[in-house]
Amino acid sequence: MIRSTKNLSLLLLLFLGISCSEREPSYEILVMNDTDIPRTREIVEVWLKDLPEQKEIGKYTLTDESGKPRQLQYVDKDSDDIDDYLIFMTNINAREKRAFTLSRNKGFTEKADSSLTTYCRIVPERMDDFAWENDKVAFRSYGPKCQELFEEGNASGLISSGIDCWTKRVEYPIINKWYKNDKKGKSYHEDHGEGLDNYHVGTTRGCGGTALVYKGKTILSKNFVNWKILANGPIRSIFELEYAPIMVGGDPINETKRITIDLGTQLYQCEVFYKSQETMINEMFMGLALHDGKGKINSSMGEGWVSYWEPMGDSYLGTAVLTNPDNISKVSLKSIIHEDESKNNVGIHSRILNNTVKYWSGFGWKKSGDFDTPEDWDNYVKKEAAKKRNPIKIKISSK
Repeated sequence: MIRSTKNLSLLLLLFLGISCSEREPSYEILVMNDTDIPRTREIVEVWLKDLPEQKEIGKYTLTDESGKPRQLQYVDKDSDDIDDYLIFMTNINAREKRAFTLSRNKGFTEKADSSLTTYCRIVPERMDDFAWENDKVAFRSYGPKCQELFEEGNASGLISSGIDCWTKRVEYPIINKWYKNDKKGKSYHEDHGEGLDNYHVGTTRGCGGTALVYKGKTILSKNFVNWKILANGPIRSIFELEYAPIMVGGDPINETKRITIDLGTQLYQCEVFYKSQETMINEMFMGLALHDGKGKINSSMGEGWVSYWEPMGDSYLGTAVLTNPDNISKVSLKSIIHEDESKNNVGIHSRILNNTVKYWSGFGWKKSGDFDTPEDWDNYVKKEAAKKRNPIKIKISSK
């Protein structure tokens, strides 16, 4: 009887040992906001390599303090078919800490919480535009077909690396719908209840376009020549635009932009990567189109931003560029209108460090209902700049 009891005890210990060894890992994700700025729809990044004791990459379920599941998106940043990090969205008050639980889930499915999503795509049916959007804003850049038409003398073509604004006032995606309807004769240059494209880019920088600065002169890229999508919703979309080399000081300079757009923000993030053989490039410009110059310009070098609020059709539009203030060499704020419209911009001159620059740009449209005055827009830009300078903190521990 004693021997049987001992055997049962040994079997129980063995079973418990096996159960413990096979227990799927779970982690506490502690999110901390050390600032006095409440953060609404904040995007949290968790790098999978930072998960302790993780032996292999797997899918997880995220729950908040009440046990409610939260939507996740996995991102493979380098297209090697291995997820690098996951993201989720949360609200977090000033000086608040929030704890989330990340648990292994063999039956994981990336199911959307709502119809809201980020989105990007190449648009071959419209001269190779590349367009991107979230629930607040939409943008596009001009591709090789558009340049080719211009060079052939076709008036519908354009050579420009400026960024176009599509002023939407609905939360759901509009890119596919607007392009499709435009082909049927329902122009997206007219507002049919969802917004419109009445923003003129031309050869200006538009909303956040860039230029290299060499010996005091700005040198513009032409239209992008290649594209690549790295992630596409529902919380974040990432893509790259590659430009043909431009000659600077007799040296061809290669330029690639990696653009990221998240849900819930008026801004996209842009990382610009330069590559040169011999010429030292150390300054670039990120700009905002002045149009007729009748708007209100505001800026803060110390906070790292320039904004512009201008009449736009029957409403008003605010645009902005933001970057690390430590890298700013100067700001351009003159509203002089030149015959050469490529010069009609305000913006930021930034130093190029390690051949890379990161910045943010975007817009707010009065007719969307989010911004009524230039002060409303500037307050938003100031808060966003403060958040960029003071990111949330994350602590990961095993549970």
